[in-house]
Amino acid sequence: MKDKNIMALKSIFNFGKKKQDLKDKLVLITGAAQGIGFETALQFAAAGSHLILTDINEPLLKTAKQKLGKNNKIKIYTYAVDVSDKKAVQTLAEQVADEIGKIDILINNAGIGHHGPLEETTMETWKRLIDINIWGPIYHIYAFLPMMKEQGHGQIVNVSSGQAYFRLPSWGAYASTKMAIGAISDILHYELQQYNIKVTTVFPYVVNTGFYNDVEGDNLGAKLSMKLLPLYSQKPETVGKIIFKAVEKGKRIEMVNILNSVAKSLHFLNPVSDVFSKAANFALNGPSKNPNDSYILGKLENITNMISNLSYGAFGNVGFKVWEVMSGEHEFTKGKKGKLPFEFKVDWGPKSIIDFLNPFEEEFFCNDLEGTVTVGGLCEDAPCKGRLELKYFSEQKIRYTFDFEVDGQAYEYLGEKRNIYPWNIPYSHTTCFGELRKSGSDKVISESITHFHWDTLMTSLGSFELVRESA
Repeated sequence: MKDKNIMALKSIFNFGKKKQDLKDKLVLITGAAQGIGFETALQFAAAGSHLILTDINEPLLKTAKQKLGKNNKIKIYTYAVDVSDKKAVQTLAEQVADEIGKIDILINNAGIGHHGPLEETTMETWKRLIDINIWGPIYHIYAFLPMMKEQGHGQIVNVSSGQAYFRLPSWGAYASTKMAIGAISDILHYELQQYNIKVTTVFPYVVNTGFYNDVEGDNLGAKLSMKLLPLYSQKPETVGKIIFKAVEKGKRIEMVNILNSVAKSLHFLNPVSDVFSKAANFALNGPSKNPNDSYILGKLENITNMISNLSYGAFGNVGFKVWEVMSGEHEFTKGKKGKLPFEFKVDWGPKSIIDFLNPFEEEFFCNDLEGTVTVGGLCEDAPCKGRLELKYFSEQKIRYTFDFEVDGQAYEYLGEKRNIYPWNIPYSHTTCFGELRKSGSDKVISESITHFHWDTLMTSLGSFELVRESA
């Protein structure tokens, strides 16, 4: 009796639990063609799990399978499924049982979002949100739960959202569906313990995926929040790793980001929660019908426009140019073996400094570049033209792309300085990883690593010059 009581206490308080071995486990992930679903699949593939991937986008699903298929030690099955179609989900469960076997882990990841005031949310939008974000997971749980009960074990992972705690104005319909599936999931955790089935609820914070591509702000605050999304959001690969570890540890709740925990705690402090919600509504929902509410934002927009117009009036289309050299080595993927020199010397800079610094312009932190490139074994000082994009906010990268010709054959180069964060700027700003292809081909013919050398810094800075575009 004493041993049973100890075991019960361990179960309740999660004491003494070891990480489960996920090798050879059969994992089904919905919405797996891209974003969080795909990145989560990558983690399970690396752990040796066999995968069943579903998504409504069949072409993207095939691409995902190709990428994951590089690991030939695991089996990957794909099914094009609309998670909101009850019959399709039940058919999927029957096919899996007949063709593959009983699944060990179900990850309900597929979901859609919606941005807009509740009063303007149509019944059609509500139905679509509920069908995919609530009925989708429920259909899968009811379809696959019997096989888990039959085999005496399993794990269900339901992906909710930090919006269940933040509950931001203009995201009400989406937040409501995610709150619902979060509650369903948490209750299931306790109800299914008797069958040795774990249930994990995941609350991702803001994730920088295509999920927000179609979200457009109606005012300055909303537009700015979307523009700066990559600055305060998490990468899907980060969330994928967190979900994998939560499954590995058999966690009941995975908050993903400490800010979700902060938002959750705010609801116990009504005055603070009220102020936060009012401020968010003011910034994101735009001017209301009350003219006093829109006064400050209106003034801010007027000031922004005035500064822009004055800048154009004072400076016109003034740009700048800076000289830069990146040198290192490359290696052909086929043919010649061994390291060969690789170097490009380019002038880069924007045509308009005003557009370059404006986060609402397409040319934000983008530049033209022109110079020469030397590729050992291929060319020396071949003229090149292209683009330099400072993707600090959207991708934490600096991207070089340029084209050049050798003996009538066109080539294209893509180089990236990656993982640009405050703590690694000296390295990330000086190291560029590049790939060379023949124009129009996806086949990489050469891979390179080049470096910006600090001893050229003063020369580079000294090359700075303002350039005025002629009328």
